[in-house]
Amino acid sequence: MRLMRAGVWLALGLQLGCGVGGGLGSRDLDGDGHPAELDCDDANPTVWRSVTGYEDTDGDGFGEGTPSVACVGSTTKGRTSQGGDCAPLDATRWRSVSGLYPDADGDGATGKGPVTGCVGDTLAGYREQPAAPDCDDGDAAVSALSEAWADTDGDGVGAGAAIAWCPSRGRSPPKGYVLTSGDCAPGDTRSWQQLPFTHRDADGDGFAVEQRGTVCAGEHLPAGYDTVSDPQDCDDSNANRTVRVERWLDPDGDGYGDGASVQRCAGPGESAPGETFRGGDCAPGDGTRWQNLYYASRDGDGDGRLSPATGQVCSGFWLPQGYSQEVRNDDCDDGNSALFRAWSVYADADGDGVGLGEATSICGAATVPTGYSMQATDCAPQDASRWRLLGFYYRDADGDTYTVAQNGALCGGVALPAGYSTQRLSGEDCDDTNAAAFRSMTAWADTDGDGVGAGASTVLCTNGQLPSPWSASGTDCDAQDATRWQNLSADQVDRDGDGFTAPIPAQTFCTGKTLPAPYASKAVGNDCDDADVDRHEWAYFYRDQDGDGVGATPRQMTCLGPEVPAGWSRYGDDADDGNAAVQTDETAEEELSLILDL
Repeated sequence: MRLMRAGVWLALGLQLGCGVGGGLGSRDLDGDGHPAELDCDDANPTVWRSVTGYEDTDGDGFGEGTPSVACVGSTTKGRTSQGGDCAPLDATRWRSVSGLYPDADGDGATGKGPVTGCVGDTLAGYREQPAAPDCDDGDAAVSALSEAWADTDGDGVGAGAAIAWCPSRGRSPPKGYVLTSGDCAPGDTRSWQQLPFTHRDADGDGFAVEQRGTVCAGEHLPAGYDTVSDPQDCDDSNANRTVRVERWLDPDGDGYGDGASVQRCAGPGESAPGETFRGGDCAPGDGTRWQNLYYASRDGDGDGRLSPATGQVCSGFWLPQGYSQEVRNDDCDDGNSALFRAWSVYADADGDGVGLGEATSICGAATVPTGYSMQATDCAPQDASRWRLLGFYYRDADGDTYTVAQNGALCGGVALPAGYSTQRLSGEDCDDTNAAAFRSMTAWADTDGDGVGAGASTVLCTNGQLPSPWSASGTDCDAQDATRWQNLSADQVDRDGDGFTAPIPAQTFCTGKTLPAPYASKAVGNDCDDADVDRHEWAYFYRDQDGDGVGATPRQMTCLGPEVPAGWSRYGDDADDGNAAVQTDETAEEELSLILDL
């Protein structure tokens, strides 16, 4: 379009500059070929014609302002006949289009419209239809408005009515506003959320009452609120009163009361004057005694030793002299200060230090009386060398160091006698009556004496070796033939004895060390005729009719031995098998030679 308009201006200029008043007598001061009367500037040879149009600063073919007359030459550069350029300094835009919606950042969201936009070939920066509102048409990453709440106390949680703001280019909300709402204490930076609680300690004494609700707090519940139960508070309005306690009147001031108790709400250990938190005073009028203490022993004869006796005595902090809470038996005769120790002893007739019989109780001095012992386990009361039962678990009656399991006990002294033990010695004895027999062995009868037995097994008690005619193996396949004792398998046979075998179905033979002839367990060759000793190998042969040692096709497979039979050859490339003088094809060899030379 722009080129077409430039061509029109050029043609018009040529018409104006040529063929009008161009007589021989005309003046042309600037020598541009145009007479002065037709030259709009005869002092400048580059311009000579006047045109009317608009200034086109950006060169897009559309001018600006009002039309004016200009003196130009062969071109109209910088001038145009088209006016109305809405963007005189932007060559990409020149026309105004109404009914558009702004989208300067190209994010698909539009600004307020409709508006009239200055565009070029496309509607870049505008859309024909409205889309979602764009709060910042200069930032493609942001279009929708966000909400923010006033945070007056600066704790990061706002409150009140939300304001709308456009979060373009990663900007934070306006100063004093945050993205989180719900501050339950807008003026307190320490509290911003409602937290539930189940127990309340209003007086701060560490004792709580059950109470459920919510409280405005920070990260954690404030002091005095909890979700875990503390000790129960009987008065949550007074920190000095926490628990319900029992109290008794204490007229003698010894800390122990008398009579019925009363319930009071008080602090730990708190008591009113004339009261105490303990009852049961056994001597209400005596401040030195207030409790009945149990005793398990007492000193009746005043010798400083106690004997068992139970009861109670009214006392102070401790039992009085001559009483004890321990069960003590220091005095076997609490009516005689000379006798104090009770002995339970047994008669020791042989003087080995161990007695026997019924226990005898003696109240006496500090040592065991002569002729008595504290033990009653003497198994031989008339023999001083034996006095205790010794247990044994194994018996070796024949003295071969092999034992049998046997539990029992013997009356002895320091150690068990020979033949008795608490642990197994060399091994388990299969016959403890015979020192030459001690080990059990499984055996089979070896009737033919080939070293391998047969039949049912039996167990023999031996000296570690089986006697003849017994064997430790029971696999003899022929118990009556000493030359055969094991089953061997064969799957090869050499019936003609040429040293080459042929396969057969597997067979089992009862034999000695090796398989009987002609059977074998491993193949030797592959005998093609096991009935002929002279033939054992399959081979290809060619008929040699002229007897020159080289045959000709066709070949055939034949079962033969190592020698080639007459009239046959292992080679089959005779070019003329009817002429013994000719064996090769000269033409074929020449062709082959040429191929090889190449």
